[in-house]
Amino acid sequence: MRRMIATLTGATAAALIVPALATATPANAQSTQTVQTAAADPASALKSQFRVRHGVKLAENTKIIGEGGKNRSIFTRRSGVLEFGRSGMVASDLTTTFGLPTGAGNLKGLFVPSRTLSVKGSSYTSGGIYDDSMPEGKKWLRTKNDAVALVSPYQQMINIVEPATLKSTLTHTAAKRPGGTWDGTRTTVHSGTITLAELYRISPSVRTMLRKKPSGRSATLPVTWKIYLGSDQLVRRVVSSYTESTRGLNSTELTYVNDTRYTDWGVKSAIKAPPAGTVADFDELSIGADQSEDPITQLLTQ
Repeated sequence: MRRMIATLTGATAAALIVPALATATPANAQSTQTVQTAAADPASALKSQFRVRHGVKLAENTKIIGEGGKNRSIFTRRSGVLEFGRSGMVASDLTTTFGLPTGAGNLKGLFVPSRTLSVKGSSYTSGGIYDDSMPEGKKWLRTKNDAVALVSPYQQMINIVEPATLKSTLTHTAAKRPGGTWDGTRTTVHSGTITLAELYRISPSVRTMLRKKPSGRSATLPVTWKIYLGSDQLVRRVVSSYTESTRGLNSTELTYVNDTRYTDWGVKSAIKAPPAGTVADFDELSIGADQSEDPITQLLTQ
């Protein structure tokens, strides 16, 4: 159970934006929008947004599809604010909710809404699967991160707030076309494919998520993507998908489709850790026996 909770904590990194802990309020368009000086490329445009206590709003939908045409799917929705410092993202405040297939039964309790604040190398999560295990008077479970990461197996694989990741991914562009209007600006959509091994090489957040270098079949796993760039070269939308295969006693194949929208570049933000008296660590939880099967797999293959 401890292993399952640790896994799903990363998977359900969440955040309902509560003013007492994190404020992210749009200022008027004149003051929040960094003046764009005809940025030569998307990575440069992104770096121009790296200002203390400013960030971007995120809204993401993920669909996890079971194998074999069973038409069983889990939907996740994630929304909130990513906050920047002078050299990149330094904090996030995000909410995750789930839409489960019919017949989820007892597993529904594992997929309740949760909120996660990631700040100064730690994440604080409230709600979710560990809520009933928290000590009396404690609301937030603290986990330590090697880096503040946006990516988990159930969220967007293409982390466009990492300039090097954005730049390298776009070198794999196979096609470009008009992408419609997003966040009030006309966009051009770039599309292509990148392997998991290449993402591991270029993306710090993917390295944090995977923990070890992919090898064999995993290394060549293709991640297809579309990146929508505005006329100011800032990303407004990213769509990616990949299919994960597990072969063994419980062979299964799951497909992940992620659609992320970025709006209000330059929004003001001041994300803070929760009060120390409301925070607990894993060794303080009341945890039952271990569970033999990942609940995501169980829901989509039963």
